[in-house]
Amino acid sequence: MMNIVVVGLGEMGASLAGILNTQSDNYVVGVDINEQSLRYAIENNLVSAISSQLCDVASQADIIVLATPITSIEKNMHQLAKMVLKENVIITDTGSTKRDIMAMAEEVLTPINIKFIGGHAMAGTHQSGVIYANKHLYRHVTYFLVPSSISDSRRLQVVFKPLNAKFITIDIAKHDALMAIISDVPHIVAFALMNTATAQLGPATLFGQYAAGGFKDTTRIAASDSKLWADVLLSNKKAVLESQKQLIKQLDLFSQAIENNDEDTLITLISDARQSRENL
Repeated sequence: MMNIVVVGLGEMGASLAGILNTQSDNYVVGVDINEQSLRYAIENNLVSAISSQLCDVASQADIIVLATPITSIEKNMHQLAKMVLKENVIITDTGSTKRDIMAMAEEVLTPINIKFIGGHAMAGTHQSGVIYANKHLYRHVTYFLVPSSISDSRRLQVVFKPLNAKFITIDIAKHDALMAIISDVPHIVAFALMNTATAQLGPATLFGQYAAGGFKDTTRIAASDSKLWADVLLSNKKAVLESQKQLIKQLDLFSQAIENNDEDTLITLISDARQSRENL
């Protein structure tokens, strides 16, 4: 029997727990500070047991999944470093940036021979909470794994096989630079565009009825969890700021072309973007 503890029963953690809990050789324990989330998870068979305290269940775990916001992941690692755990336990996470998390793992877990594997699946929506658990959430999506200096990811991949994800090992710098441009900055764009619209037009209730697909598609992720995304952006600060600089350069090119009535440049900029989007 594989004992799996999932800490954090939001969309990502609850989905992972629910998928793994369907396997007869797994015993999944859900940990969350929200009693309603725990109750929903056990009543809907997403987990086999629940606890509000990690310390009460960690000692029996073969795998511990930290599926909380990044600052909480780091706090949990400090707590786990002080607990008596199984000798071969694997700790992994679902954080969308890896530099700070992996540095923390090397600082507090590696010296005491606890195996940590950084994890991040390119899954999830702008929704949050256990009620959005989805048994198909990880199917065919890229699931990045970042082993620590004393671990590899093969055993974890075996346990996570029911997710039907595509596992890819990647280094920290490449992962965080990639996330900055394909995930972090797009969220900033959505947040900024939504704030700009309300600043110019007033509350969304006043102009929302006129908004077409382009605006709605671009701002969909502006509905994301604010605390989670503040943590993500601050934890990937260097890569995010560099990617934002590149975006600002592109916006400046559009501004200059419009200011100069330069139709040829506008056509080139738009055509390049269209071709790249078609290749995506």
